[in-house]
Amino acid sequence: MKKDVKIRVLFKPGKSNRACEPLSLLGDLIQSERMELAVQSIMAENLYHIHEKSQNRSVALMSGLINNRCDKGWVWIKGLIGKGPLKGHTHYWLEMDGWAVESSDLPGSVLTDPHAVLVMDATSYRKEMKLKAVTTRKSKQVTQWLLKQKKKRDTAIQGKPAPVLPAPRKPEVQKAAPAKEKPAPVAAQEDKVPEKIGIETFAMELSSMDSGDQAAYKNRLIEVLTALKKEGITQTRIATVFLKEKVPTRSGRGLWNPRMVGEIFKQIDA
Repeated sequence: MKKDVKIRVLFKPGKSNRACEPLSLLGDLIQSERMELAVQSIMAENLYHIHEKSQNRSVALMSGLINNRCDKGWVWIKGLIGKGPLKGHTHYWLEMDGWAVESSDLPGSVLTDPHAVLVMDATSYRKEMKLKAVTTRKSKQVTQWLLKQKKKRDTAIQGKPAPVLPAPRKPEVQKAAPAKEKPAPVAAQEDKVPEKIGIETFAMELSSMDSGDQAAYKNRLIEVLTALKKEGITQTRIATVFLKEKVPTRSGRGLWNPRMVGEIFKQIDA
């Protein structure tokens, strides 16, 4: 495991004495760094609204199982919470062979550690959370759902107007001043570069990209930052807008700040 990643797989068997295959499987996949997307999703809790946590984290875990061809028998479940401060809200979790996997440390959840997943007897889990299942998807259906979500995002991005650059200004022809008249002093201009590119549009595009395609996201992020750097957009301005639009960082951890933008600028210059 990488030193900056500490994801624990917790176990709460309840009254069950059965062997727990999901416990050993998830532990092995995470420890051997084969669940990168799931780990990043769990570590980057600040990127998600509280009601999006369970969906993002659980689907990231399911995607990792599918990518590692360990998805046989697993299902991704959408349900409703029946107690606590989030009563009536939608919740997502995984189940396999009578075991439930919780990945979201929401108010009233059985999981209290923000950087962990909990494996628990499914019957006990549903009873304790008072969960009512609404939709159950097998791995093939999850893959189809992800493709539909990607298509929706691509359509939304294509429907957004491209950033409009201002038309170049024509040079002004100045009339010659009378010989005896001194030229008027030129007022000092503020040392500020006008923002020609719609940075907010780029930020919304990045935040809506498919989080499962890390390579495509990183490449697009570099392209956007290269364009913004050429236009002279400041590191502080970029970091501020990226934070506002909840743009994921390259690693999926931490939050945007001017120094982080500066580090990528250095790589662009290299």
